[in-house]
Amino acid sequence: MMTLYTAIGTYKLNTSGLPTVMVGEQEYGLDSHELLLWSCLAFRILTYQELKEEFCQQEKDLHILGELGFDRYLNRLITRRLVVSGQDCTGVDALYDLMGHLHVQPIPSGMAVKTIGFLKLWLCRGLSFHKATSIFHTEKLEPLEKCVLSLLKRQTLSTAELILCLEKGKTSLKNTEELMECLYANETADCDSILTDGRVCESRYPVLTAIANLYFKQRITFQII
Repeated sequence: MMTLYTAIGTYKLNTSGLPTVMVGEQEYGLDSHELLLWSCLAFRILTYQELKEEFCQQEKDLHILGELGFDRYLNRLITRRLVVSGQDCTGVDALYDLMGHLHVQPIPSGMAVKTIGFLKLWLCRGLSFHKATSIFHTEKLEPLEKCVLSLLKRQTLSTAELILCLEKGKTSLKNTEELMECLYANETADCDSILTDGRVCESRYPVLTAIANLYFKQRITFQII
């Protein structure tokens, strides 16, 4: 069996300047070791062994060896739903088990957002002009990745919903009503049936790949709703 892990939510500093993770509207405070483990998984998908090795190495590099073992920190984050896992016999099935029920949220990447980020890096944090301008560099997106982002323009969708929308040829949704007509017109359709249907779609693998690539490129985050 293969088990994969990733992080949920987005990192931010609260009004007191303390590091937190936002999941939906909920703000979670983390201690230094929880934050270290969570950051090992932010925009990454790792196996148990890869995650443990990364966490232990960073503990040593930062000289912050904790009193608790790796598993205790990992289980605390899983209990708080800041880390999720997926398990199955093959890599693609484990990836679907990990991502299928998660909601995908695009990260703002417009010119206004990037300009504000550039000014913060250059003026507030003292980065050189050349280094600060690197924020304007964006990796080229594949056509299917663009379709995924197009579907997410007006609402947050789960990975399973994205797979089924693209399976049906949908590349954009005007509103929730159009989503309901596309996926939930059958009176027996619900979140569980959508999750089951997405598992056997022919387009499952390419769409999973596109969503994972967007995550690695830091264009989306995962949320639990």
